[in-house]
Amino acid sequence: MSIRSAACLLLPLVLALAAQPSVGCTSFCFDTPDGPVFGANLDYRLGEGVVIVNRRDVAKEGFLPNSAGDPASWVSRYGSVTFNLVGRELPWGGMNEVGLVVAGMSLKITGFPPDDERYPVGSATWTQYVLDTCATVDEVIAAQDSLRLKDDAVHFLVADESGECVVIEYLGSKTIIYSGESLPVHALANAAYHDCLKYIESGVVPEFNPGASVQRVAAAAQWSERWDQNGDIAANDWALGILTEAVVDPKTIWKSWFGDPYTRWSVVYDISRREVRFRTVEHEPVRRFALSDFDFACDAKVLMLDVNAKLEGSVAHAFVPYDAEWNYELARDFLDEYGSSLTDDQVRELAAFLGGFSCGP
Repeated sequence: MSIRSAACLLLPLVLALAAQPSVGCTSFCFDTPDGPVFGANLDYRLGEGVVIVNRRDVAKEGFLPNSAGDPASWVSRYGSVTFNLVGRELPWGGMNEVGLVVAGMSLKITGFPPDDERYPVGSATWTQYVLDTCATVDEVIAAQDSLRLKDDAVHFLVADESGECVVIEYLGSKTIIYSGESLPVHALANAAYHDCLKYIESGVVPEFNPGASVQRVAAAAQWSERWDQNGDIAANDWALGILTEAVVDPKTIWKSWFGDPYTRWSVVYDISRREVRFRTVEHEPVRRFALSDFDFACDAKVLMLDVNAKLEGSVAHAFVPYDAEWNYELARDFLDEYGSSLTDDQVRELAAFLGGFSCGP
């Protein structure tokens, strides 16, 4: 079986599995005098993953063909650091070197756009493409003219260095974009944005409200507004507190069903400083790094860090050169957890494809 054939088999499965249990993710962004701060929770069944340093000037390809038979292809303009559940080139979210941040959240009522000349991508490819090629929210919006989501029920909150935000979701087979005046609340969970806004404005709870989504959005928005720039708590720490204290309603339900904590990762992006802080349920001490710690040149080594590494404080020194075997094991474990019938050879072929992108022209 060819690498691309294996990829086309694996990706719809990975995307469907990755989105299905994520009924509790929450993201938000708020402004400070020093610039915007963005917070995101991964609420999920699994907590393993990897932080990847992605290089600029790398030629990449998508998996699925458009109506003309061609997959998406691009060259990364910007380096980025991403948090990945399944492995390299399959991010859940991240920040690029010019301060664009992306977070994806499950939205099970997604209605996919029909096949057309735009390039079909899953949420992970969408996220990496945007981080690779876009510097601003306006550029992310413009990119939707060439991209369409395929077989992956997810919507996105994106913010840039200026503090501008956009929500992009797919309902009724249409791409729905909220920005500027149509986006008065810079927060998102797992219900449609218009339902979250209606709850905040009038207290109406929608029929589709997984994991108390609209309540979590309201809590994130309310606590973001309460941050006091003259107080004793730094904006980064306040954002981490929102993630770990204010938007955790579904935890009790999840633990009663599965016996496990619900929020697996909490990540805060200080956009103006290009700094990241994170904690995980497997290892609670806060870890941090700055994008200035890394070399994003195409000829630099790709670096990685186990998201659950038993570290504390600054962790830039602990990133190691990309390990293809470790990346394969991460993908294999993810698939095994969901009963995948794909062979080791097929998974290795996919990992090789994703790890084989080289410097562009």
